[in-house]
Amino acid sequence: MKIKPTNTRQSTLTSSAPLIYTNKSSVRSSLERNDCYAIDLTINSTGNQVAVLTVPSTIQLFDATTLKQLSSLSSTSNNFDNTDSSSSITISSIQFAYVSPNTLFASTNKNFALVWDTRTPQQETFQLNGCSDEHKFLSITCNNEDLLVAAGSELKGEENVAISFWDLRSPMNKQLLGYYTESHSDDIIHVEFCRMNSKKFISGSTDGLVCLYDVGKSTEDDALEQVYNANGPIAKCGFAQYNTVYGITASNAFYVWSTSDEEQQQVLIQGDTDSEILAEQIETPSNSSKVIHHLPSTHSTIVDLLTDNKINNLLPSVLQETDSSWPLLMCDHMGKMNIALVSSNQCEPIILPLHSPHSETIRAAVTYQSSLYSCSDDGQLVRWQPSSTTINTENDQKQPITSKKKSNHRKPY
Repeated sequence: MKIKPTNTRQSTLTSSAPLIYTNKSSVRSSLERNDCYAIDLTINSTGNQVAVLTVPSTIQLFDATTLKQLSSLSSTSNNFDNTDSSSSITISSIQFAYVSPNTLFASTNKNFALVWDTRTPQQETFQLNGCSDEHKFLSITCNNEDLLVAAGSELKGEENVAISFWDLRSPMNKQLLGYYTESHSDDIIHVEFCRMNSKKFISGSTDGLVCLYDVGKSTEDDALEQVYNANGPIAKCGFAQYNTVYGITASNAFYVWSTSDEEQQQVLIQGDTDSEILAEQIETPSNSSKVIHHLPSTHSTIVDLLTDNKINNLLPSVLQETDSSWPLLMCDHMGKMNIALVSSNQCEPIILPLHSPHSETIRAAVTYQSSLYSCSDDGQLVRWQPSSTTINTENDQKQPITSKKKSNHRKPY
């Protein structure tokens, strides 16, 4: 196996941070209040609205360019007031539809998912009801055709945990299309459909497993294609670049697995911010091709792996000069951030420092073309863009405007 040297290197590909923040906004009602935390966010399909989930449970909509708050979603039939815990609902995750820019899904602790048309934020469009087992849903997603919605549940009792599916072609029935109950044995923290294939689906659980499915198959046994073991509770998982999937654990270990037919279940990269985590695992055979990275513990939290199909637009000056790599967004408890580029072809990750306006741990991030959005326990929503693009734009704006009219010194006669 390939083991990374103890020293990581700062990027020499750019003379400044690859991203700079261009806007920021607060989800809090006033600067003096610190009782509202941003924990999840999603951007719509046209890239003009960002939704932010907070604790206590609110969903706030922002203009994606200016980060000006547009509205807050509410419900006429459900209580969002957390002071009355017996009747109020708790929302754990949110997700915009893939096609419709105005449809937003939210998972709740009341055995249903909520669906909004954000053009009418004061009333949810309808509910997607769970089964009679009364599950609390922790995660939600929809496929790239906006036809299928899936939600992962919290473990109930010793064995009752499920992934529920709804067909949006008949949403008014509000009944389940079906559910998977055999693949996981603990809370299902993250679910996601592949953006390139509407039938490919992935789930991650605190049981340490990441499961890959083809939901076009008629039974769960047939649908389950691969099970990947992350050796720790999953915090994030998903589909990544170069025909891979990834998992990030609650203890900040990460794995990148190949999904190609020739390399099924092969670990291409794994790593952590604490070398003792991987040292405790089973010794890898000497002929293994995987790379192990021990990332700097100064940025000890791995927020997520940046996976947008157009990630080159976000880091153009960096990724053009590197081999295939996977960008990990990292932070510390004071909000300091960097991007670690990890590769299966080189043992030494490239560390790209960011000048962060955040002051606490970043909880979620999402990319859209040449923009990155992050939200944090400090209640801040921040927009990032490539520094080269921003500098060029500013320079263009500062260019003096010269008249195209030529001087005419001749007499008019």
